[in-house]
Amino acid sequence: MQANVIAQEATGRATTARLSVIVTNYNYARYLPVAIDSLLSQPEPIQIIVVDDCSTDGSREIIQSYGNKIIPVLQPENAGQGAGFNAGFARASGDLVLFLDADDFLLPGTARLIVKNYDPGLAAYLYRMNFSDRDGSLYGLFPASRISFSEGNISPLLRERGRYNGTITSGIVFSRAALSKVMPMNPEAFRFGADGYLSTIVPLYGPVGAYEDVMSAYRLHSEQHSRPGPESFVKRARWRLMHDRERYTALREHSARLGLDVAEDLGTQDALYQKERVISLMFDPVHHPFPEDNVKGLIRQMRALSLSQEHGLYRYLRAGWWTLLSVLPENARKQAFLFEIDPASRPRWFTRLVRALKRGR
Repeated sequence: MQANVIAQEATGRATTARLSVIVTNYNYARYLPVAIDSLLSQPEPIQIIVVDDCSTDGSREIIQSYGNKIIPVLQPENAGQGAGFNAGFARASGDLVLFLDADDFLLPGTARLIVKNYDPGLAAYLYRMNFSDRDGSLYGLFPASRISFSEGNISPLLRERGRYNGTITSGIVFSRAALSKVMPMNPEAFRFGADGYLSTIVPLYGPVGAYEDVMSAYRLHSEQHSRPGPESFVKRARWRLMHDRERYTALREHSARLGLDVAEDLGTQDALYQKERVISLMFDPVHHPFPEDNVKGLIRQMRALSLSQEHGLYRYLRAGWWTLLSVLPENARKQAFLFEIDPASRPRWFTRLVRALKRGR
């Protein structure tokens, strides 16, 4: 979807949209200057708001060094990402708003692209991102090009499944008008994953535009809150499950305000949510938060979702994979599933197989 709509001021003079970028930071002094400089280097004017959540690593000195080039928002206490989003948005005046993680950065020419695609009828805009390593070298795409973004009126899909094909913080631009209807968010419920709240709720208030352009760099490094690793995938799954519960609660609340129905079994058609339940139960059953679950039942659900939601040959391959897991002995099942969720544990033959299957999706 490519919309090049120009807004009209009351005087009748055409003007392009104004862009506000809110950089949210906590102890990312190593990366913060790159994020800010990537905004200052854009030819288009940007309102740059930098929110610091009581960092202890020298971040505030870095912020202050930029003087009046940016708007600093120094939180009085560490309150989390949601509170940072709230504080930054309270200072934003642009027609379009981007929340940029402090460890990510904007690519050259992105501000011009964002403004060019402005459409006052859209509530949000989805873009691709490049991955970046710790040192800023770019590679790959997120989401992968084989994954088609959801676009248009995705409210019915959200209210049926609880999720759609979207992206994360530094790849989403929001309409300020739409944000004004859903902000401020509950800072305790979204201390982490504040973008999950916005990407879930904003599409209830207007259509979503989807673009194949790459606008930012999504840096992967070991300090990230949700960074996966061999020792952390169960913890990550549990966090995602609790985060989804908060998203679903907010989704129901806003849908009720708008007089919209939400599926009673919200989440049962969400493949990612169900997969996290499998991980949680399979690898740490003692602390699994859903006592009614059993592994084989969840695997059957994943097989059904593969057949109903995937496409082409890939859906049958995925369904076959879940069927295999259902019949394997417990230890073999856990080892095979570990290959899927923890890339570092995979033998080379499995990695090559996964890549081949994804290419044929």
